[in-house]
This record gives sequence, structure tokens and C-alpha cells, in this order.
Amino acid sequence: PGSSPAMLSDPVSVTVTSATQKILVTSSKAFGTSSAFGASGAQDLNLYVCHETGGTLIPIGGGVMGLRAAADSRHLFTLSATITGLAPGTYRFGLCGYSSDAGSWNSNEYGYTTAFVTQ
Repeated sequence: PGSSPAMLSDPVSVTVTSATQKILVTSSKAFGTSSAFGASGAQDLNLYVCHETGGTLIPIGGGVMGLRAAADSRHLFTLSATITGLAPGTYRFGLCGYSSDAGSWNSNEYGYTTAFVTQ
């Protein structure tokens, strides 16, 4: 994670064909910190489910703020959201976030995102 909001998991693209559709998004990613890379713990990780359109990230809901990790640990963080009222179009969904302590979050792993479209 960087110090400004960014997509942190591999996003999935979803095409919305009607404003009445709902999109259920679940996104997970492992974040951690390693003393082998100079960190003695990490803090201040803020995560959201986001959608991106036209290069702009839109957070869904209030997010989860101030996450921490002890030195030499890695944790799986998972968030879900239901998005409604989107205009027809193609959107990218995923886990996004930022940290003022970005350099300490130096032992991260893969992320996964799933999106279901319903009426």
C-alpha cells in the first residue's frame, strides 16, 4: 500500500446493464511486515471495497481504518460490499486503500476479488 488511495488487489471487471442491478463484491489480500526488510511492525492501513471507472477510485462504505501488524507477521484482510444504483457501463471492483506507514507494509501476498451481479 502507498500513502494515497490505490487499488491493492487485482480488480475484476463487471458490466452493469441496468441501474436496478446489484453487485456483491468480496475482496481479500494478505498484508504484513518483515524485519528482514527493515520493518518492526506496521500500522495505519486503511482498506475499502472500491469501484473504478475512468481512472477514479470510488470507495464503498466507511472502510476499515487503522489496521496494524506485528513484526514478522502477515494477515488476510477481507471486505465485502453490495453496490447498487450504478449507471450501465463497465466498472472495475477490488480492495483499495492506503497507509501513512506504507514502507512498513513490506510482506504482502496475492489478492483475490469476486463479483456477482444480480437483479
